[in-house]
Amino acid sequence: MTGLRHAVIRLGAVHHLVGMLAAMLFTLLSAFAAEAEIVTTDLKGREVHLRAPARRLAVDDARTIIALSFTGKEAPALVAAWPHDVARIGEDLYQAYRARFPQIDGLPQIASNQQNLAVEEIVAAKPDLVLLSLYSHVAPEQIGQLEALGIPVAYVDFTLDPLAHTGESIRLLGRLTGNEAAADAFADFRDGEIAGLVARVDEVAAAGSPTVFMETHASTTEACCNSPGTENFGRILALLKVRNIGDILKGRPFGQVSTEHVISSGPEVYIATGGPYMEKRNGLLIGPSYDAETTEASLVRLLSRPGFSSLPAVASGRVHGMSSQLLAPGFDLLAMQLMATWYYPQAFTDFDAGQALEELNARTAVPLAGTYWTK
Repeated sequence: MTGLRHAVIRLGAVHHLVGMLAAMLFTLLSAFAAEAEIVTTDLKGREVHLRAPARRLAVDDARTIIALSFTGKEAPALVAAWPHDVARIGEDLYQAYRARFPQIDGLPQIASNQQNLAVEEIVAAKPDLVLLSLYSHVAPEQIGQLEALGIPVAYVDFTLDPLAHTGESIRLLGRLTGNEAAADAFADFRDGEIAGLVARVDEVAAAGSPTVFMETHASTTEACCNSPGTENFGRILALLKVRNIGDILKGRPFGQVSTEHVISSGPEVYIATGGPYMEKRNGLLIGPSYDAETTEASLVRLLSRPGFSSLPAVASGRVHGMSSQLLAPGFDLLAMQLMATWYYPQAFTDFDAGQALEELNARTAVPLAGTYWTK
C-alpha cells in the first residue's frame, strides 16, 4: 500500500507540474499574441486592428511603395498588389525598383485611387492589409466587405496635404508592418530638417519674400498655365513664406492661371516641373534619361511662350527646373530644400543638394540616381 500511495502521489505531482507548464505556456502565448497584435489609427481617424504585422500589402498608389522604402530596406517586398501606375513614380525609378525587387513587375494589378475600387481584385491578391489614399474612389460598404473577410483597411496620404501627412503616414506604415523604429527614425529626421529649414526661412523672409510662379507639368502645347493653389503643394509654398501667384485659386490644390495673370503678377522666381512623361506634351524634360543640354533646351522652349520673356524671373536668371519625381514621399524634403535655396539664395549658401540627396538615398531601399533638378 505504501508503494501504491507513493506512486499516486508522484502521479499527482506530475499532473500538477503539467498543469503549471500548460498555464505558463498559455500565458506566454497570450502575451506573444497581445504583443504581436497591432491597434492604431489611420489618416481618416479610423481604428485599425491587425493580428500581426502586415506581410502582404495591396496599395492603390505607386507612391506608397516609395514611402514604404523609407521604413525598411526590404519593406517594398511586402507589396502583394498595386495599380502598376508607373507614370506616378517615373520609368527610371521604376526600373530601379524592378532591379532591386524583380517580383514587382509580375504582381497582380488593382485599381488605382483614381479608379473605382474593385473588391474582387483585392481579395484575389490575398493581402493581409489594404492601404488606400484619402481620396480613393471607395464606398463604405466596400470597406465593410473587405473587413468582413478579415482584410483590414488603412488610409494614408502623400498627395492631398504632403506637408502635414507624409511624416504621419510613414510612421503609420512602420507601425502596421513592424518597421516602427526605422519609420520613426526617418520621420523624425524629416521633421527636424523641415524645422531647421523653416527657422532659417522665417529669419530671412522677415526682410522680404519673393513672388513666385511654380508651373507644374509645364508644357508648350497645352493651355497656360498649371499652378498650385493654396492647398496641397501650395501649403509648402506658404511654409516657405513666398507670394504664390497661384493663391488666386483659393482652396483648390491645383488649377490653371492665365498667361495674363502670370505676366501681371511679375514673378521673381520661376520653377517648372516635368519629366519623361512630358515628352508628348513638349514640356520640361528632366531626369536621368536626359543630359543637361536637353533639359536646358526644353526649359528655353517654355520661356519662349508669349509674354514669358518679360517676366522679372527670366530677366534676372532666376529660372529653375525640377523633376516631378522629387515630389514623391520622402524625396519631397529635397524639393522643399531646393526651393528654399532658389527663393532665398543668400540664406542657403552652405546648402549642398547633392549631399542632401545622398542622405536621403542612404535612408531608402531604392536610391535616386541621376539629375532631377537644374542649377
